[in-house]
Amino acid sequence: MKPKSAILSVLSMLSLTLSTPAADYDGRYLDLVKKSADALLANAVDHYGEKQTALIISVLDATTGKPLERTEKTINGEVKKVLPPLPNGIRSYDRVAEYGSNASLQVDLYRVLQELSRLTGDARYADAAREALLDLFRVTQHPDTGLLAWGEHTWWDCLADAVATNMKNTHEPKRAFGYFDLVYQVEPERMLRYARGLWDHQIANKKTGDFSRHATYDKHGPRNGFDFPKEGGFFINTWARAYEKSQAPEFLTAVSVLANRYLGRTNERGLLDWDSTRHGTCVPLWLESLAIEADDAVARVDEPTAALLKKLVAAQDQGFLGLKHDPAGRGFICNAVTASGEPLPRPERKSDGWSQPWGLGYGSYTTVMFALLANTRQQQLGGGEQAGQYRKLLLQAADLYHTAKPDSQKDLWVCEYGMVIGLEVAAWRLTGKAEYLDTAKWYGDEAVKIFWGAGADGKQIPGVLPRASVRATYYDAITYPDTLLLALLALHEACAGLDGKVPVSDTIR
Repeated sequence: MKPKSAILSVLSMLSLTLSTPAADYDGRYLDLVKKSADALLANAVDHYGEKQTALIISVLDATTGKPLERTEKTINGEVKKVLPPLPNGIRSYDRVAEYGSNASLQVDLYRVLQELSRLTGDARYADAAREALLDLFRVTQHPDTGLLAWGEHTWWDCLADAVATNMKNTHEPKRAFGYFDLVYQVEPERMLRYARGLWDHQIANKKTGDFSRHATYDKHGPRNGFDFPKEGGFFINTWARAYEKSQAPEFLTAVSVLANRYLGRTNERGLLDWDSTRHGTCVPLWLESLAIEADDAVARVDEPTAALLKKLVAAQDQGFLGLKHDPAGRGFICNAVTASGEPLPRPERKSDGWSQPWGLGYGSYTTVMFALLANTRQQQLGGGEQAGQYRKLLLQAADLYHTAKPDSQKDLWVCEYGMVIGLEVAAWRLTGKAEYLDTAKWYGDEAVKIFWGAGADGKQIPGVLPRASVRATYYDAITYPDTLLLALLALHEACAGLDGKVPVSDTIR
């Protein structure tokens, strides 16, 4: 064994590597995020309509930060008022209309505001996040179902002061909600009502756990057969937190029913179909997601339920790590044959079964998505063989992005740059290697030029908010600009020699 003094010396050197500020860093990333946050607080908070709330509008003019307005355009000889063209890969019936606030699409934004307050000492940002999250429940929660006006197809119209939708008031949460405790502290009954609403109105069969990711916001209307593991993980985590606070046995029942459902659908390889209607296809990304959500739930429930969740987590780890991923080469296996684990081509998604470095879109999975979840999972595991396997995968993916630079001719989403920045910062935090921080800074500076500056074509008007995509001219939460903002704060910490407290987001799943 090495002498204790030598070990301390190595640790001291590593600490210096991780915390020494860059001599040429001028605080530009923090300044830019602060400028965007100031614009949001000044113009995007709901000061519109008869009822004013703390909700933050999701579709905005990038040059001013104000709500986006329709403009006149002649279509087939008829003058119509239209919104700007959508970024590549977004379905028309997924977009949030003008003056809409969709909290499910901007969960990283609230973290950005919280972290800004911590970094600057200005409480306005965290206060705005807190009030926006509370008003999500106070304003949009339906009195009959307890469900919220958010998700892929439903939002709150801040001008009309009413729910708005592009698909029959469908309730479909899209990202993990990390603010249960914040809401519960002030509005415990509302938070528990939402958890109860998921069990009563999202789950179609309380004995088998059959459900659909789609339910109905304003009335009892659960569906079945589309029980995606990703959404199921979100529900399990919510119910576990609700039980932790309330000790209500119904939440333990809900956790157990859904955990048993997924265990029953898992084969000997640890793989499960993407839902109970379409057989033979596994989405490995959702194995990571389910493992993360269920593992977080373990400590919040009683011992028998915790033991069940541990089995579920172990199965997901086995399934994901048992696949022949190649992050630095072909990619992660993003669609697998459930029976064999081999890559499954999906021509309708232009996928050969392997993840691509760039090019998010509906049903498309990029390499960085898997790597960011691997980062969260290795943090949960801490030590051991599986933690090492996850770390190896995330570092291989981080190495890939040193050279797999984006094609400036493609209409990439704004979040793609943020995700890669977050990955490189995570790799730097783990290893202390300058190459990861250098790569993160390269992507950070490119993102600033493309999304706030003149754009990839050099023709855009510089804005106060990041544009939705390389070719887009406006800000839109549907491409997750909040993830880029959060990543830039993590990059700021690294460049300034601060402790790495800003979380690396894994919310795009």
